[in-house]
Amino acid sequence: MTDDTSAETGTVCPLCGVGCRLRTGSDETRARGVAAPANPNGRLCESGAGAFDVADERLTEPIVRRGGDRHVVSWETAYDRVVEQFEAVVDAHGPDALAFLGAPHCTNEENYLLQKLARTLGTNNVDNRARHCHSTTARALSERVGYPATTNALEDLLEADVIIAAGANPAERQPVAFNSFVRPAVNDGATLVHVDPVGNRTTRLADVHLAPRPDTDAIVFDLLSTSVLERGGVDDSFVSTRTRGFEEFAAALGEFDQERAATVAGVDSERVQRVGEAVASADRVAALVGTGVEGTEGRPNAPAALLNLLLLTGNIGRRGTGLYVLRGLVNEQGATDVGCVPDRLPGHQSVTDDGARARIAAEWGVEPPSTPGRSGSELLSSFGDDIRGALIVGENPAISKRDREWIRQRLDALDVLVVLDLAPSATTRHADVVLPVAAGVEKAGTVTNLERRVQRLRPGATPPGSSRSDAAILAGLGQRFFEGKGHFEYAGIDEVFDELTRVAPTLEGLSFAAVGDEGRQWPTDDDSVLYRDTFATADGLAAFGTTQPIGESNRQGGLELVTGGRTSEFYGNPRPDHHLLRIHPVDANERSIESGDTVVVSTDTAAVETTADLDADTRRGTVYLHASVADPILRDDGSSVTVSPAASPMTTDG
Repeated sequence: MTDDTSAETGTVCPLCGVGCRLRTGSDETRARGVAAPANPNGRLCESGAGAFDVADERLTEPIVRRGGDRHVVSWETAYDRVVEQFEAVVDAHGPDALAFLGAPHCTNEENYLLQKLARTLGTNNVDNRARHCHSTTARALSERVGYPATTNALEDLLEADVIIAAGANPAERQPVAFNSFVRPAVNDGATLVHVDPVGNRTTRLADVHLAPRPDTDAIVFDLLSTSVLERGGVDDSFVSTRTRGFEEFAAALGEFDQERAATVAGVDSERVQRVGEAVASADRVAALVGTGVEGTEGRPNAPAALLNLLLLTGNIGRRGTGLYVLRGLVNEQGATDVGCVPDRLPGHQSVTDDGARARIAAEWGVEPPSTPGRSGSELLSSFGDDIRGALIVGENPAISKRDREWIRQRLDALDVLVVLDLAPSATTRHADVVLPVAAGVEKAGTVTNLERRVQRLRPGATPPGSSRSDAAILAGLGQRFFEGKGHFEYAGIDEVFDELTRVAPTLEGLSFAAVGDEGRQWPTDDDSVLYRDTFATADGLAAFGTTQPIGESNRQGGLELVTGGRTSEFYGNPRPDHHLLRIHPVDANERSIESGDTVVVSTDTAAVETTADLDADTRRGTVYLHASVADPILRDDGSSVTVSPAASPMTTDG
């Protein structure tokens, strides 16, 4: 499979979901920004500038395990081994004994080929972790307005009157987008509201900081909706013509106990009313959400509550409005768009939709199975039991948020484990076949950023040894599995993309050539704004939900742990302050902790040692720690923690 190269046009930064364009600098080790829609000034963040600094230790040749020993082999030998062992699993246990795990930093074409391989082999057991990072937000968007995706372009933020950033720190996590679109909007008069229990760089620019207790964001959004309703801030025309369920929602707001809600959330009522007034009087309100608003099953649904607020005020379907999902990795949106999930085909079509499967079958020559597959976490739990073989592309489940020994046992229990990766990892150590891949700056294809913009990747560096792109490897495996049938015969990456556009309605009408250097947002028959005239629902209307349960304050005198970032995101070095535990000065004083002290953060069964950073912007009763440091506690599902000086005996009262 051929790749195209263009040093002049550049490529897309392979790290985060903003989608900045860049190219190699004069010394070929540092990247230089190229002006594009996501980074209009050609700026790059610190991480982006080091995008060409790939992992030091690279895999360069295929490796096969024989009798416990590892051997370097040819690509043909490696392919044959994969096909032989996977076919043995299917013959003995059926296709649903296979699992396929993709990655949000792989291209659209690579995730598309992975799910195609899974489904042509007869299973919907395919997933990627991008679906889990924003699962609550994606579900609310899918069920109530249409697509699990950001509704507007980044540049539309420049027209917002109020911007709500919730459970996110875009000033640090998406700095180029923040400085290109949010900061100029605020400088031009927009009101920035930051909803997060921990103050951070985003808070510094905010006009109002609401710091609710963890897991109470939904209560805050319902409080804002109540305030808007009482102030007459409902967009009656929008609500009456473009939504359903308003009467029930308004009735629920009428019974909402505002005083109790403010107490449980731990927010200042006057600040809430100030924000409610700003939202009610604004013409255009936009909301940015990160993983901090994501909840678990049975807890209040913050994205659903925020969506109610936007619908109530008519703030969807116009420039300067909408809901922005601040996806973290380069192709989180695209991996889901192309169907690398167990229940959706390319273009967000349900696997149970007869028409969608027929459309796929007409292109592939094979009809996908109609029964939804299992999620990534369910598949991992079944390794060695119902799941006998797994193909893992660019992921490292051995360091996922589970007990490490349990994960090792699951990986070793498989009959066959095949891993595609660019460097040795905790997962490749367990693999029967390891296939070396090219890094993001070394390959061609497309990725879709957080604003649904499909953009071209062009190789700006050469992969080491005989490494190949994931797309070339997956196409090669498909050819071996279906030799002579033509299911995976492609002359170049452009043919893979063009096939994708024929089966995914969201990409219909687009071609690889038409993507161009600026990229194209889907759907291509619309402008940057989704739902301008109608919602992508059965009746074309957006659905209101109801208010969220207020519950009770779960503060028991301990400290609630809030984490940021992810335990493993991409190559590169963490920020110097990522190891610090941020704690309110009053909480620190109660524990005889001073700034710079070494402290122990612990639960009943897990503990980490770190350094205290006294921070008045962190709400009392809450501490913040980067996920990479908090990993042992996260594996233990810890949320309430004890913090004590390292030299002192640990207590159990927080």
